[in-house]
Amino acid sequence: MTPARKNTLCVVALLDGRPGHEKQTRGLLQALQEQIPVEVREVLIEQVSPFTLLQQIFLLFLPGKGWSHPRMVDADLLLGTGSKTHLPLLLFKKRYAIPAVTCMSPPFFLRNCFDLCFVPEHDGLAERHNIVNTAGSPNCSRNKGCHQEGCGLILLGGVDLKSHFWESAKIASMVRQIVQGESMQQWTISSSPRTPLETVDLMRKLAADFANVTFFDYKDTQPGWIERQYDNNRLVWVTADSISMMYEALTAGCQVGIIPLQWRRESSKFKKNEDLLQKKDLVIAFSSWKQGNAAWRKQIELNEAARCAERILQRWWPKN
Repeated sequence: MTPARKNTLCVVALLDGRPGHEKQTRGLLQALQEQIPVEVREVLIEQVSPFTLLQQIFLLFLPGKGWSHPRMVDADLLLGTGSKTHLPLLLFKKRYAIPAVTCMSPPFFLRNCFDLCFVPEHDGLAERHNIVNTAGSPNCSRNKGCHQEGCGLILLGGVDLKSHFWESAKIASMVRQIVQGESMQQWTISSSPRTPLETVDLMRKLAADFANVTFFDYKDTQPGWIERQYDNNRLVWVTADSISMMYEALTAGCQVGIIPLQWRRESSKFKKNEDLLQKKDLVIAFSSWKQGNAAWRKQIELNEAARCAERILQRWWPKN
């Protein structure tokens, strides 16, 4: 980069088509744009076969120039989230000598090739020269200070056979207790792509039983719907498997409660994340709320996208 010569930071964002990953990338881009002029160029990365993946690894570590692409010309920074973007990021870096940044932990054999990796602290990776721990992942949420009093949101994750047991009846029972216990709240409940149909049916029935509950199937919502819900609802309950939604809600300044699940492994990142958030008093547990011991945190200041953007600017764009 040559900051003295350029007034605009040119970032090439590699996107893998997964909304969760792209939210992290766009959140960081948004945070950069809030501080300096930024030109964003997007490159979509397609899924490749295992054989092509092996070819990319050899190309990266053997002598050669890496990949070429017209959008890389005069770019200042490469940014991407998701495993599909890792090798392309490094192959473009190899050819153009552009710093490469990712918003997650790459495989160990690629880790040292990146200039910066923003890694959630629940992943358990120690900080070092190119590893920066973050509270969750950067996201697109912002605290706009426009929460509606008396409005609450309940967000449901779903089945993941590797991390937890999903018990629809038990989860529905906890949601019912929340709605009954906070009967003066107007509740919005939403499913997600992983929520099983059985749970969706139970939520529809629950919404029909209470005048203060509205249920939305995620399939019936438009892009940006969830961000508007964070803006409107100060109180947000999230199932413990939905890590990204927890941090999006916290970044939006919401008071967040966790609906517990049974973990398959106590050493999982999900369990570590739950413990970290409770230790920092950023969330409350359902058990504490049920016993009447919940102390909702009044002020929450969390904006990891802005903090990550500052680290990038301090390192490569110090004059701004």
